[in-house]
Amino acid sequence: MGTMHGSWVRTLRGLVIATVVALGLVVAGGVGAASAGPPDRHGRGVPTSKISVQLWTFAEYIGFGTDAATIARTEEVLGSLREMGYRNVEPFTLSGLTAKQYRALLDKYRLTASARHVDVGTPENPADLHQILRDNRTLGITYFGSGSTPIFPPVYTTEAEWIAYAEYLDELGAVARRHGQRLMVHNHDIELETVFGGRTVFDILMANTEPKNVVFQLDLYWATNGGGIDAPIDVIERYGNRITLFHVKDMAAGEFPGRIEIVGEGIIDFPSIFRAAGGSTKYYVVEHDPRFGDSTFDPFEAAQKGFDYLDRVRF
Repeated sequence: MGTMHGSWVRTLRGLVIATVVALGLVVAGGVGAASAGPPDRHGRGVPTSKISVQLWTFAEYIGFGTDAATIARTEEVLGSLREMGYRNVEPFTLSGLTAKQYRALLDKYRLTASARHVDVGTPENPADLHQILRDNRTLGITYFGSGSTPIFPPVYTTEAEWIAYAEYLDELGAVARRHGQRLMVHNHDIELETVFGGRTVFDILMANTEPKNVVFQLDLYWATNGGGIDAPIDVIERYGNRITLFHVKDMAAGEFPGRIEIVGEGIIDFPSIFRAAGGSTKYYVVEHDPRFGDSTFDPFEAAQKGFDYLDRVRF
């Protein structure tokens, strides 16, 4: 019921947003979407040391193998990112390499792993946390967590199941903290759409994890998709510095919710979001989900434009 209600609200809100965006474009005399123009040069900016990129952007290009060709493409991507200006990357796979071998590649291109997406399991199917922690230490990683909660396909259908999952994450986070690492939760739209008794899944995850054990990586596209154009700021204002990292991902103009867009070329108001977060954000992570099968999508372009946007944005 919560998901259906959330979808109806999204649709209504989307129609309003699309109308406002269209009117704004007319008034601007053909200027691009809200965040597509030159970022405001006033205020503070994003230090290069805090700009990162989620390598899922290159998932289709690199592939999911573990052979020499996959590793060669991984190295090509790392080298290109360094040339673009990146100093940090966020891996989602080691492409068959050991943690030591992957760290050697990072060192070769003078890159740091700002965080890592790695499957941390569920109460029903726990991950080998100690192996993850050992690999993280080798890789030089502090922040880590699954790329999503169990929603592909949706696994949990009751509030009790989500609470149990949150408590499991809290236990993992406590162990990680004792090893000098931080467990993070990354959202999609479902966590903000699905409601139990007035609380979203996102609220339930927050309420049943301790701030000292679990932090959150707010995906700005999916938060907007699931909660509406104001959702990222609403979440930040409610939960403050528990939002420790951002996935900086834009949304195309038009019918709401639009598809994922290159950072700075869509409708998400990043300066306002960054301003609301104050100084608590550890990393601003550029991401553009692959458009599998779409030969017109260039992940290198998406990464370069994302870096350039964050490098000059002011808030």
